[in-house]
Amino acid sequence: RFLLLGVYVVFQALDKAGEIRFLGISEAALLNLSLLTSDLWAAAFSTFAEGVVPSVSYFVALLLIVSGIVMYEAGPSPISHSTPSNIKITMHHADTEHATDVKKGDVEMT
Repeated sequence: RFLLLGVYVVFQALDKAGEIRFLGISEAALLNLSLLTSDLWAAAFSTFAEGVVPSVSYFVALLLIVSGIVMYEAGPSPISHSTPSNIKITMHHADTEHATDVKKGDVEMT
């Protein structure tokens, strides 16, 4: 029993680490929509291994989830506007030979 518990804890830690990594590059809304599709694996198992086909309402719900993901991905990313990725730092010096002497007010961010 403790081995099973240990395996569960390890896989939960890996799941949380994967979610943290995913959230570093994407949004929480997409993660939540993607987690909703996890029932697809259970439906596939019940169909192929057990021979039990899910009801029509399951497929309607799955269609709504997938259409939500498509609609979400069709729009612009909400995090792309908050963090600029192309910041240019230019230095202005009257004397170009001594460019290593940086004084206050010499650096301009655009």
